[in-house]
Amino acid sequence: MKEKIVVAALAAVCVVASARAERPVTPASLETLKHSLIHRGDGKGRPDNTMEALLYTWAKGYTPESDIRFTKDGKIVAFHDNSLKKKKISEWLWADLREQDVGSYRGEQYATCRAPLWETIFTAMEENPSRKIHIDWKDVPPEKVAEMVKAHGLEKQCWFITKEYDLVKRYKQALPAGQTLHWMNLGNWGRIDFDKPGETDKCEAYMMALFEKAAAENFKDIDNVQLHCQLRYDAAGNATFCPKPETMKACIARLHAAGVEASMCVWQEEANNPKTYKLLWDIGFDSFGTDYPEALYQAIANGMK
Repeated sequence: MKEKIVVAALAAVCVVASARAERPVTPASLETLKHSLIHRGDGKGRPDNTMEALLYTWAKGYTPESDIRFTKDGKIVAFHDNSLKKKKISEWLWADLREQDVGSYRGEQYATCRAPLWETIFTAMEENPSRKIHIDWKDVPPEKVAEMVKAHGLEKQCWFITKEYDLVKRYKQALPAGQTLHWMNLGNWGRIDFDKPGETDKCEAYMMALFEKAAAENFKDIDNVQLHCQLRYDAAGNATFCPKPETMKACIARLHAAGVEASMCVWQEEANNPKTYKLLWDIGFDSFGTDYPEALYQAIANGMK
């Protein structure tokens, strides 16, 4: 992946700097867009971290994200939250956890959904190289994740993802042929108050501190950096971004120069709008992360126009 990005870096930077209103989706860029991280399997669609969600997103041709945790008896499961029914996942025995309904909160039609083992997920990927996945670290050591990925021969079908740069390095050391995504958030999991003096500057500075830490090592061991953003539309449909567009463009240029894919995760409900992805696409991002994949699919189908 890094080699492909290096070859395309100058062209990508030119696109960012260009005054053109539109950036077309080409066959090559579509291939990279397929790496877009579909949060929790199918975002706000199907139940989190279930085979039903993964299979749907794979059938769409995109790359789901799922979380990796230990049970009390050492089974490795896909589960986002730290607990279920006020009991930590690390306190559940697999024999009990596997019987729990994890889907009906999305509708009674999903009442039969159950949390899967990662062995089940990896087995479903083995015979189909088009099935790729983002593995979001929770509590399983990177070395163990790398061991499992290698055992199934999925080095090029999996991205190990985390906010912690040290864990990225550990995964890459354990599996040099593996792929990594380092995500960098704004330090605010709620909605940013764009009217509060200094708030957007504070959030941007938080993310840039993470970025500069990785940049100081020229993004060693990182294949994809995923920044986070929030935005607000005014009554006329104009967008205000945090971080600022000029900051995002500068980050993209630095990532491309290092041969790293530049991704953007849009936080909050503004991600449920194809226009949001078009605006960020024109800024120059290669791929996205989202809880609202259908809006992303629509933007891509429209050629980001």
